[in-house]
Amino acid sequence: MRPLDRLTLGYLAVAVVVVAAGPGPVQDRGSLLIGFSGCAVLVLLCAGLARRSPASRPAACAAVTYPLVLPFFLYPAVGRYALVLRGRFLDSEVNAWEARVFGVHPNLALDAVARPALTEFMMAVYFSFYLFAALPPLWLVFRGRLKDAERYLFCQMLAVYMCYLGFLLVPLRGPMFALRDHFEPSGLSGYAMTRLQAHIMTRDPAGTCFPSAHVATAWSGLLAMRRTMRPKVSLFFLPLILCITASVVYNRYHYASDALAGMAVALAAAFLSAALQSWSALPVSSRSRSVRRGYLRKVP
Repeated sequence: MRPLDRLTLGYLAVAVVVVAAGPGPVQDRGSLLIGFSGCAVLVLLCAGLARRSPASRPAACAAVTYPLVLPFFLYPAVGRYALVLRGRFLDSEVNAWEARVFGVHPNLALDAVARPALTEFMMAVYFSFYLFAALPPLWLVFRGRLKDAERYLFCQMLAVYMCYLGFLLVPLRGPMFALRDHFEPSGLSGYAMTRLQAHIMTRDPAGTCFPSAHVATAWSGLLAMRRTMRPKVSLFFLPLILCITASVVYNRYHYASDALAGMAVALAAAFLSAALQSWSALPVSSRSRSVRRGYLRKVP
């Protein structure tokens, strides 16, 4: 199997074990296990079609792009077992930690500069994430650069899966709930994008804050661009990624620590994806020599 397939199946295996054997509460355990199994079947089908029909472009494209579909199930599913390891939300501990480190709650500090026009801009930036997460790898596929698309998605999905596991280790409701009595006014005022994003967030699963998957996915995509596209492309998108990072805190969806953890996850995913993909490209004999020498030989 390709590294992307092994990565996805590995995450699904971990999720199955956690849901099946975790000590905390799980909502509708049976349907979750069926859903994880269905995702695994999809991975195996796409990988099998690509192997059986190597000359088929649709099969090859499906084998690369299927990870973009999985979060439609996997992300909301986390909300049904977010407390499986810790048993409760940890917002009070995170708020106390941020107060000690920053001397103030960053969400409340940003609240002082909130204006309808700025809020509309921040909501639009936050919404742009959904396009940024999908369009670059799809562009690579459209240009026929399937290997580059696979490398891009490996890095991005590694960050996503790390976030999903992080949700279980540090389950949080987020500042919109934990600090709702401290915001003045209680809700952000804006225009069309603000109302659209508020509607979208009504379906956001509880407990999916730390690390920020928005920040981790955005930064891991930017770092993946440096390996799969021209350097100028990543520089072009850098202002957008910085704005996305700020928007998750300004919009009250995440704590500042969530955003910082998301950036750390992206850096770890970029490093690990480069190392793991280089390792998988080595012949078996070369891997053995690399283990004995204690390093990974870089493969172009």
